Amino acid sequence: MIKKFLAVLTTALSIFAFYEVVVSPLNGIMKFLISAVLLFLSGMCLQKLLNLNGEKGLIILATERGKKSLDRLARWNPGFWIDMAAFGMVMGFGVSSALLFKKIPKKTFEFSVLVLMLTSLFVLPFVLPVAMSMIELPVKIYAVQSSVSAQPSFVSILLYYLVFFCLVLGGFCLAGVLSFAGYSLVIVYSILMKLLSLLGSPAGNAAALTTISPGATPIIPGINLPFFEGVLSLAVLLFFHELSHGVLARVEKIRVKNSGLVLFGFLPIGAFVEPDEKQLKKSDAEKQKNVLVAGSSANLILSLVFFVLFLGYWLLILTAYPPPNSHLAEHVLISETLLDYPAYGILKPGMIIEQWNGVEIHDLNDFSQASNFTKENDTVSVVTDAGSFLLNAGKNGKVGITTFSDGSLSGWVKELSYQPGRWWILFLYNFIGLTFVLNFLVGSVNLLPIPPFDGYRIVSLVVKDERLIKAIAAAMILCFFLNLLPWAWQ
Repeated sequence: MIKKFLAVLTTALSIFAFYEVVVSPLNGIMKFLISAVLLFLSGMCLQKLLNLNGEKGLIILATERGKKSLDRLARWNPGFWIDMAAFGMVMGFGVSSALLFKKIPKKTFEFSVLVLMLTSLFVLPFVLPVAMSMIELPVKIYAVQSSVSAQPSFVSILLYYLVFFCLVLGGFCLAGVLSFAGYSLVIVYSILMKLLSLLGSPAGNAAALTTISPGATPIIPGINLPFFEGVLSLAVLLFFHELSHGVLARVEKIRVKNSGLVLFGFLPIGAFVEPDEKQLKKSDAEKQKNVLVAGSSANLILSLVFFVLFLGYWLLILTAYPPPNSHLAEHVLISETLLDYPAYGILKPGMIIEQWNGVEIHDLNDFSQASNFTKENDTVSVVTDAGSFLLNAGKNGKVGITTFSDGSLSGWVKELSYQPGRWWILFLYNFIGLTFVLNFLVGSVNLLPIPPFDGYRIVSLVVKDERLIKAIAAAMILCFFLNLLPWAWQ
């Protein structure tokens, strides 16, 4: 009884401390590190007090309940679940799936390719803007070569068609591999330019690292996405992901051992359905592929459903509460101030930059042109919606801010939610938008050939050369590490 009381007390104190960290003025990296330590200690204490399974702060809560529900769902319409798995294969591997996976029905294949093309044209362009309006991403926009109204360059047009071609040919797997690898090369090139600058070479570039952001980032409710909406969105994502794995396992007559939740401290971070691995590995390759791709299939379908809901909800709000003209104009806002730079502690995240050294700032192109003329030790006059400030520019002429262009309509939604009785407007906006974005990201990334993602096991079933598989995995792990590397100088 005493141990249970101590467990409740530990959880309560951990939640309180976690909340204090979330609302503190610390930057995102410090919040993440302190929260991770806090959750680790909380998890270790709960494991000891309640004799829970797990290690290193991770708690595994497993149960055999729910097996009958999985069987009922599997018997309801086996053909539907098989088609859903085939849909995931096409979304994941594009038209190449017709060669890689032999048993995809022709009608399902044609329908899935059409959805993949429509997704790349109409859904994909919304992912990053919606994510940036709801998730605190470490994206720096110091230099933008063209404004929204400018004519697109030949390179941007070529890049657009290249991405579209990769998606159609190889699905999210090929597009993800190329984007991870491509951004890794950008990071390596920027590091080399910085090193050459430090060595005094005229070929170097002292500011090479200032515009490089991490290509991957952890997503934690309360740290870089809204807490309650984030927890609810992740719960929906994990539930349907693991449910689909379980149902496809039962459709293919593979035994499910148990299911459950994974906690990091008191915070739910995952769910699982555990098929009998020995039986799964002994099954033929097609059955294994169906079980493995099921989670991503469910996430991508959910993403498309919530994309339609998000657009509908967005239009409904704008129809019911038309925004004033001031909210239809583009603004340049401060997303973060960097430690050891002049702006730190003076300028605040959320401020709108109206003028920079006397130049009117209307969009990111204006800001890029104005800030690029700033040199080291220059006095910078910054006019914001919260007042005017004078700063002495630091090294490379930077004052230490990251900026972004506000999707002004999302700003209007936030302002509406501050009115009495209308808090639910932003709550639903965030929940629907996050569910759309997170399902899209998880469903896509899970198809990459990186251990322990499902995509790695699927590719292993297709590529029989074990040395080639290990080489692919090693290359992808290296790219993943390089995409995380910019955190070192954030």
